[in-house]
Amino acid sequence: MIHIAIVSHGHEELLISSQLGGLAQAGAQMQIWVKDNCPSASLRSYCEQVGVHYTDTCPGLGFGANNNFLFQLVRQSAGYAADDLFVIMNPDIAITPERIAELEQRMQRDHALSATLNLFKDHAGTISDGNIRIFPDLLSPLRVPLVRSLTSVYDKSKLPESCEIDWCSGAFLAMRAAHFEQLGGFDDDYFMYFEDVDLCYRSFLLTGHGVRYYPDLHAVHFGAHRNRSLASPHARWFLTSFTRFIFRKYCVYPRRPHTLKSL
Repeated sequence: MIHIAIVSHGHEELLISSQLGGLAQAGAQMQIWVKDNCPSASLRSYCEQVGVHYTDTCPGLGFGANNNFLFQLVRQSAGYAADDLFVIMNPDIAITPERIAELEQRMQRDHALSATLNLFKDHAGTISDGNIRIFPDLLSPLRVPLVRSLTSVYDKSKLPESCEIDWCSGAFLAMRAAHFEQLGGFDDDYFMYFEDVDLCYRSFLLTGHGVRYYPDLHAVHFGAHRNRSLASPHARWFLTSFTRFIFRKYCVYPRRPHTLKSL
């Protein structure tokens, strides 16, 4: 079974108009789980209409905590199996059920515990989304003037057909359910930002493998960057989460050579 976790932060209009990113009629092979972080009667009604799981329990949680909440519902559901696929997906992703089914088949073939696909910002596939990135380090702040971010993106044009990368955005991350559970899911200490980095890093420490990236499997991410002016809460969350990850990477987590194994 494939379980798709979607958290809405006031995205009810987008989710309804997009038919849950194109997955409302995914069929029996996929179960959609929606957590409404800002409870909406219209989204509840829509989910009931199309027959997907909906909850608005515990509103106001952070990104990781919301997805952990959904995973616990998945884990307690009838028919749950350790080899199920758990997919974290933003509400502003557009994809087809067939694309996700193909991703599942590829992951089984490659024995991949975590994977992502190639996100674009437009349906034409001309504007790449920086969803695959390199783990930040102590020198990352010095690179900000050059890369305009605390994390560096991969040049997708230089990557092979299928490969392992450090980490991928939580906008779309697929992970074998047993592996997600073994990792303890996302770390709730991250309210927002870098919880995906932390999860992928702990996965790498545990297995020696990175996230499997499939460049020929496409989806659209209509992401809007939040205001990160120093006065905004998003800027504070971002900087606090970056500092937390760097501290844990160098002072808490076990050290190992950063060399990804090949599958």
